[in-house]
Amino acid sequence: MVLVLSRGVAVLLHAVQEPHRAGRAGQGALRRTPLGGHTADRCRARRDRRGARVIRPGKPAGTDTAVTATGIAHGRFSVDAIRALAALPVLIFHAYQYSRYGPDAAWPLDGVWHRILMAFPFGVDLFFVLSAFLLGLPYARAALDSGPPRRARVVLLRRAARLLPLYYITVLLVWGFTNPTLPGDWRDLLLHLTFTHVYSDEKIFFSNGPAWSLAVEMHFYLLLVVIGTIAQRHVPRLESRRARLTALYGGIAALVVISNAYRCWAVYVADAHYEQWSYWFNPLAKLDVFAIGLAFAVLIADGRELRTKPARCGVGLAGAGMIVAVALTQPLGTPISTWWHPLFALAAMLLIAASAISDAGSVPAVLRWRPLVWTGVISYSVYLWQEPMLRLLDSAGLLPAPGQPHTFPVAGVVLTAVSLLVAWISYWLVEQTGLKILAAFDREGRKRDYYAES
Repeated sequence: MVLVLSRGVAVLLHAVQEPHRAGRAGQGALRRTPLGGHTADRCRARRDRRGARVIRPGKPAGTDTAVTATGIAHGRFSVDAIRALAALPVLIFHAYQYSRYGPDAAWPLDGVWHRILMAFPFGVDLFFVLSAFLLGLPYARAALDSGPPRRARVVLLRRAARLLPLYYITVLLVWGFTNPTLPGDWRDLLLHLTFTHVYSDEKIFFSNGPAWSLAVEMHFYLLLVVIGTIAQRHVPRLESRRARLTALYGGIAALVVISNAYRCWAVYVADAHYEQWSYWFNPLAKLDVFAIGLAFAVLIADGRELRTKPARCGVGLAGAGMIVAVALTQPLGTPISTWWHPLFALAAMLLIAASAISDAGSVPAVLRWRPLVWTGVISYSVYLWQEPMLRLLDSAGLLPAPGQPHTFPVAGVVLTAVSLLVAWISYWLVEQTGLKILAAFDREGRKRDYYAES
């Protein structure tokens, strides 16, 4: 892709590459977060009378609506507001990260508030858990013989139609504008297009920092269709439901063991530095976070539900309290902090369980708040566009300079407003167009023949 820009625009764009950090990723610098997120499969939805999108498990995503073996009917999942609660903290963290100042890149706050803001990227773990839960649930039901099996090509096709158009557009645009003359950094482009930039310390956050999590998710989707296909084919052959559950939980536990064995190797054998990002943000390092979402899927597939409002409130408060506790105890700037992400994932699981699932399909009032629901609908675009918008606003001089008392709140408000506007446009022009690709395929993932003889 060749973009011919005026000299003035080129200078403006190159100003955000932060060349002062010698030896580091030029665009993975102080104002770039090593965290991102991505949203899960969006099924066909309906709205309740208050406007909340509630998704019946099983429709387009391949889940069923049968009654489980325990006799509990499957509930409904209100996930858009949860996506908003995952995306917005990451955006706010980026604004906070932008506000660092001085030769030592000092943070604008300290103490408890600093620790809480440093924990805002937990929204990435929430995205991962939600993705694993929604995509793993149909496989779990099929393995427990309470739902139809899923075809691997259908899962991958829907993921591709949902995620790839916007991902490739943002990668190509950001790369093109930051490489206005040939030959450009073709290695960076190739790594991002093949989702392998997570294996490079230099390029993992280079073009569009949050894109790292999309690469991790793509690895997970490929793994899921393999282990999910094996599970739904062989686990139902076990005689008892208890044996099936043991097999499923045993497989998930194996994923957790593999991930933590890798972490031990990275910390104690490889002795990787905290800023060797590819050690801490690759698929193996995040595998146990996805495993927690899969375990939650098995739990729900087995018919477990929070039947009463007090139970849901208790679980929700436990999840919120756990997030605060993990945030206040997480060590900062050390590889050891990698073990705190599964704890954030456990807290995310509790929040999802308390807020999105109930036997009666009731949706908490906060999740029916229309601005929050609307933000969740466009959250994937919010996530992918917010960092390029931050760089653009900074380069255009539309944000206050770091080091001023009002920098963080002003940057947060401006970035939120601009990101929501761009995301809304992107949702209708790119995401919805991408989803129309699915119309060219039938429910089995086969290409439709519009000219077949009737």
